[in-house]
Amino acid sequence: MPRLPLIVIADDLTGAAELAALAHQAGLRAVVLTEPPRRAVAADVIVCDSGTRLATPAAAARAVKLLARRVRAIPNAGIFKKVDSVLRGNVMAEIEACMDVLGLKRTLLVPCNPSLGRIINNGRYFIAGVPLHKTPFAREPHHPRKTCLVDRLLADGTFDVKCYHHAEELPQSGVSVGEASSPADVALWASRLDAETFPAGGADFFRMWLQHLRAGKRIAPSAPPQMQATLMLSGTATPTDPVTPLPGPALALDPVKLPKPGPLAAAALAHLRAAKLVSVFIQTTGKGGKGSSQAINRMFLNLVRRVRPTKAFDHVLIAGGTTTALVLESLDWHRLEVVHVWGPGVVTLRPIEAPAILVTTKPGSYPWPVSLRRHFAATVELAAG
Repeated sequence: MPRLPLIVIADDLTGAAELAALAHQAGLRAVVLTEPPRRAVAADVIVCDSGTRLATPAAAARAVKLLARRVRAIPNAGIFKKVDSVLRGNVMAEIEACMDVLGLKRTLLVPCNPSLGRIINNGRYFIAGVPLHKTPFAREPHHPRKTCLVDRLLADGTFDVKCYHHAEELPQSGVSVGEASSPADVALWASRLDAETFPAGGADFFRMWLQHLRAGKRIAPSAPPQMQATLMLSGTATPTDPVTPLPGPALALDPVKLPKPGPLAAAALAHLRAAKLVSVFIQTTGKGGKGSSQAINRMFLNLVRRVRPTKAFDHVLIAGGTTTALVLESLDWHRLEVVHVWGPGVVTLRPIEAPAILVTTKPGSYPWPVSLRRHFAATVELAAG
């Protein structure tokens, strides 16, 4: 009898892909869904993206309740709530929605990722030793982090939130935040999970959750999939995004003076045919302002629609979860299987609806992995002969 799948509810696409990648690295078949499942999916781990990171708390709660009801109807071995590692989005509203649907009174929330230098100590959030509100996340456009106090980052007026050391006893109800300064701390928290406790958190806690459930085991990394030509899009212009174009030709765009669709598509197509690679990205420095994120995303959607019929690329690499989600939605691709992991959070997916195309997604605030840059540097050298 096949084992039952594990299910994850995430609030954005890059977070969903990040956890699916961890499952893939554990030798499990992982599928990302961008719409609520209507039936069982052939996978060991099903990661559902609610797309609610930028929604209002009320809208996010409604959407996550609907999603939780759908996944509850699928026979499963456990449900995990993915949250942003620095607690952006509607963290409490979505956890409360899940608890309501699943009939659970207690949540253990471990959002930080000590493996990436992101820790919670004495109720305060630090990144590489710097208080969260003194990092570039303080200038994040949608959810600026103006404090490092975790209870204030989470306060929404419903549940009382308190941070706990792993040696402390947890209350029988409500949302408890587990402090963690090391991966070992996260593992201790995972060992304290039981059937009455809803697990929620970031990538490190999910990895330990899999180990706690004895689901899969780490496998050797696979070789990158075959790709003939790559179109890279980066619409993320936040201060936390260390965006750089990939090696090879690039089209740097002024965010306040975007190019017309026809000339941009022609320029991108010329580079794709000549070099098999082009980076199209928004300049984050210079004279201009931030520009409109909606206008930038519309430009990228238009570019993909114009160039795709030419079959000039078979791989689209996108930085930023919102842009990735919009591109997938515009192409009516909603089920994606993990095929390769380049580094933390940087994942190549194959749309089940269009298996000839590959999509690689990268969280806006994550760096480009060295393995990916090396791969494309080799691609450019090969194209140049």
